[in-house]
Amino acid sequence: MLSVNLIYGTYGESGIRTSIENTKRMLRLLEPDGVRFYKNAFKICDVLHAHTFGPIALLLVLFHKALHKTVILHAHTTPQDVANSYFASNLISVCLKGYLHLYYNLADVCIVPSKHTKDVLIKTLKIKRRIEVISNGIDLSLYVCNERRASEFKTQYALDVRPVVFSLGLVFLRKGIVDFVTVAKRLPHFQFVWVGRIVTWPFFPRAARKVIATAPKNVLFTGRVSNICKALSAAKVFVFPSYEENQGIAVLEAAACGLPLILRDLPVYSDFVDRQNCIKFTTVDGFETAITELIKHESVAQALGENARETAQIHDVHVLSKRLLQVYQTGKRLSAA
Repeated sequence: MLSVNLIYGTYGESGIRTSIENTKRMLRLLEPDGVRFYKNAFKICDVLHAHTFGPIALLLVLFHKALHKTVILHAHTTPQDVANSYFASNLISVCLKGYLHLYYNLADVCIVPSKHTKDVLIKTLKIKRRIEVISNGIDLSLYVCNERRASEFKTQYALDVRPVVFSLGLVFLRKGIVDFVTVAKRLPHFQFVWVGRIVTWPFFPRAARKVIATAPKNVLFTGRVSNICKALSAAKVFVFPSYEENQGIAVLEAAACGLPLILRDLPVYSDFVDRQNCIKFTTVDGFETAITELIKHESVAQALGENARETAQIHDVHVLSKRLLQVYQTGKRLSAA
C-alpha cells in the first residue's frame, strides 16, 4: 500500500482548482493499484504531493524530507503567469521568483502541466530537480454539450440569435480581455460572452475595470456560472486570447465539448496545431479574421472541433492516472537514494 498526502489550498474558480479535482480523480482510479490517499492531512505518508506553495505546505515538505519520504511538488505557479493578473501582481511576481526557486528545488520530482512550464522552471527558476510533464487532465465524461443546455444558458442571460463567441477564465488583463473587447467592437453582429470570476476591488486593477465598463453592448461578462457545460453548449466558437498559460485547462474543456478553438499562438499549445485542431493568431486582426472565418464556414469549424475533441482524449484522467503512479514510484526511488 502506497500512502499519499495530497496538499492543496483554496483557489476559487480557477484552473488550479480544476487540476486539484482531477488529481483526486486520478488517485481514486489508482486505489485498486494499492494507492491510499489523504487530503490536507497533518500526517507523514510515503508520498507528499503538494499543489500549493504556502507555509503549511513548506512545513510538511521539510518534515517529509527529514524522514526521507517522497516529495512531489505540482508546479502550477510561475512568475510569468502571476504577472499582469491582479493589483500588485507584477511586484508579487518578482518576489515569488526567489521563493519558488527554493521551494521547487526541495522536490524529489516536480510535476508540470506542459513542456513550456518545464522550460520556465529550468530557465527562469533554475530548478535542478527532476521535472515530469503530466497534463492537468480532464474527465471527458463530465463534458456533455447539447441544444437543451444551450437554450437554458441563452434564456438565462437573454442572448439572442446571433452567434456566440465564447471565452472562459478569470477576468485578468493577462487573459486577453482587451483584445476580446476590441474584436467585439469590430463584430457587432456576433455576441461575445466571457464566463469567469471577476476579481473584487481592490485586487481588480483600474485598467481591467475600465475594459468591462466600456465594453460594447454585444459583450457580456457573466462572472461565475453554475454549469460550465451549459455555457459551452451555447458557443459557436471558443476563443482564448490569453498571453501566458502553463497549460490552459479552459482550452481542454472547450476541446472536450468539440468546439472549434481559436488560440493565441503560444508555445504552451504544442498539442494544438494550426489548421488541424485549432486556428492560431498573433494579432488582433488575425483574431478577428479567425472568428469570422469559422462562423462563416461551419464545415471547417466542425472539423476543427472534432479534431480538438480527439486531442482532448490524451488528457483524460483515465489515461493520466497510470502516468501519475509512475512518477510516485520514480520519486520514491529518488528519495531513497
